[in-house]
Amino acid sequence: MWYKRVYVHYHAPLPTDAPIIFASTHPNSAIDYLFSPLIHHQPTYVLVRGDVFEKKMLNAMFRAIFMLPVYRFRDGYTSLNKNEQSFKECYNTFDKNGKVLIFSEGVCVQEKVLQPLRKGTARLALDYLNKHGGEKVYVITQAASSTQFRQFRATAMVNFGEPIDARDYNELYAENPNKAYEALTKEITKRLEQDFIIEKEYSDDSWTEKALMALRLNFNTISSEWSPADRSRFDLENNLVQKLNDLGENALSDEWKAKAQSLILRPENEGLLNKNNSQFKFLFKIILLAPFVGLAWLMVLIPNSITNWLIKNKIKDKIFTTTVTVIGGVLLYLIQAIILLIIGLASFGIYGFAFPMIMIILTMIGMEVVDEFRMAYYNWKNIKQKDDYQFLLDEVTSLSNSPN
Repeated sequence: MWYKRVYVHYHAPLPTDAPIIFASTHPNSAIDYLFSPLIHHQPTYVLVRGDVFEKKMLNAMFRAIFMLPVYRFRDGYTSLNKNEQSFKECYNTFDKNGKVLIFSEGVCVQEKVLQPLRKGTARLALDYLNKHGGEKVYVITQAASSTQFRQFRATAMVNFGEPIDARDYNELYAENPNKAYEALTKEITKRLEQDFIIEKEYSDDSWTEKALMALRLNFNTISSEWSPADRSRFDLENNLVQKLNDLGENALSDEWKAKAQSLILRPENEGLLNKNNSQFKFLFKIILLAPFVGLAWLMVLIPNSITNWLIKNKIKDKIFTTTVTVIGGVLLYLIQAIILLIIGLASFGIYGFAFPMIMIILTMIGMEVVDEFRMAYYNWKNIKQKDDYQFLLDEVTSLSNSPN
C-alpha cells in the first residue's frame, strides 16, 4: 500500500543450505523491515530497539510479528545483558535454518547516507559459529533506497548482496574476536556502499533530489508487478547521484535551476513525459477514476484521521511518521473491519459479512488506480509545459551519460 513499486535485485540466489542474517540499511523506520518477508514470502525475524518492548502488551504484539528486542548503550549499560536472550532466540532460529534481519547501522536516519556500521551483525554471525557451535551462517547485505521518505506511493530499490560465508572469518576469530568483528563489518560496509544510493549533501529539497525528479519524468509508471526483478532503475538513479557527488550541484546549469524552481518539480511528475500522455487523457482519467479513489479514501478516512492526529500531536520525531502511518493505519483499518463485521452480523445475520468485504474490495480497487489518478490530477495542467519539462529531463540525462 505504501510503496507503489519495489525493484529487487539479487547479486546471487539466496542460499538454502544454511541460515541467513540480512544486514540491512535503515533509512525509513519500521517500513525497512517489511521488504524481506514480503519479497521472499518467508518469515524473517528482525532485531528492533529494545525500549519499545518494555510494556507487556507491546512486547507480546511485537514478538507475535517476528520482532525481537536489541538494546544499545543509550538504553543503559545494564540493558545490554538482555541482548543475550535475544541472541539465544536468534541462535535457535539459525538452528532451524531460519532468517534474521538486523539494522547494521544501529540507528535510523532519514538521509541518503550510510551511517557507520556497528559490530552487532558480525558478532551475531561469528558468535553463533564459535560460541553456540553453529555449523554455518551467511550474511547477506540488504540495501534499501527510497525515492522519497515519508512520501505515500514512493518507490523503493532493494539490492541483496552476494552471500558472505561467516566461516571465512573463523581463523581470525580464533586469534582475536574483535579483529574478526571489525573485518566482517568492514566487508559488510563495502557491499552496502556499492548497492545504496548515497548523496554527499542530502536534504529533502536539494538540487540532487530535484534532478532525480527530473530524471523520472519519462519513467514507466504502469506495471503488473509490485516487486519486479530489475536493477536498471537503481543504476539510473545512482549514476546521476554519483555524477552530482563528484561534480557538485553546480554541474546543473542556472537555466535548469531556474526552470526547475518555476515548474515546482514534485514526485507526482514521474512519467509525465511518457509518449501517450495528453491533457485530454489526463482529464478523462480524473473523471473516470475519481469515484473509485474517492470511495477508497472514505474507507480509510477514520484510520488516516487518527494516525494523522497521532503524528501531529504525539509523535515528536518525524522518523516515526512512516511507521505510524503504515503500521498504525493497518491496525486501525483491521479494527474498523471487525467493528463493521460485528454491526453487520448483529443487524443482518450471515449477510453482515458483506459490510467488511465491501470495504476491503473498495479499498483494493482504489489502491489499484490511485497512482494513475494522482498523476493525472497533478499533471493535467502541467502537460501544457511539456517542452520545459523535456528540457529538464534532457539536461540531467546528458549529465548522467557524460563520461567521468
